[in-house]
Amino acid sequence: MSYIIRPWATRDLKDVMRLIRECAKAHGALDQVRTTPEMLRDHGFGKESTFGCLVAELPSEQKSKSGHTIIGYQFHYLSYCTWDGHILFGEDLYVMPDFRGKGIGTSLLKKAAKVALEKGCSQFRFISASWNQPAMDFFTKLGALDVTFSSSWNLCHLDGDHVRKLAEKVGK
Repeated sequence: MSYIIRPWATRDLKDVMRLIRECAKAHGALDQVRTTPEMLRDHGFGKESTFGCLVAELPSEQKSKSGHTIIGYQFHYLSYCTWDGHILFGEDLYVMPDFRGKGIGTSLLKKAAKVALEKGCSQFRFISASWNQPAMDFFTKLGALDVTFSSSWNLCHLDGDHVRKLAEKVGK
C-alpha cells in the first residue's frame, strides 16, 4: 500500500469533516461536533489561519472500501510555553481503522514534527483520551512522555456558557 502525507487543501474539506466525525464517534462524542466545513475553511486557510492540517492520501486506484482516498489527518496549531517558547500542539490524530498499523499515524506525526522544527518549536505536545491505551502505547513507542502525573499538570478547559459567564464577570 502506498500513500502520501501532505498539507490539506480546500478540496479536502469534505473528507476532513468526515474524518472529524468518525473520530468524534469513536470517542462517543459525535453530538459535540459543532465545527462546519465553512469554519474549517475560514480558520484553516489564508494569512490568518489558526491551525494546520496534514492528510494521509491513497492513490485513487487504492481507495478505501467506502471509496475514500483521504484516510487520516493530523490537526496542529502553534502555542507558546512561557518557560520554553514556541510549541506545536497536536489537536487530533486519526487514521481510519482499516488502515491502522501500517505506519500512517507515525508518518503523520513525523511530518507534524517537521512542521514543529520548521517553526522553531521546542516541543510537540498532544493529548490522548485516558481510556485509549492503544494510542498511549503508540505515543510512548515514539518517545512521548505522559506528564499527567510525573509533572503534576492537569489539562483544564471552559466551554460554552462557562466562557460567557466568566467573560461577563470581568470588570465587576
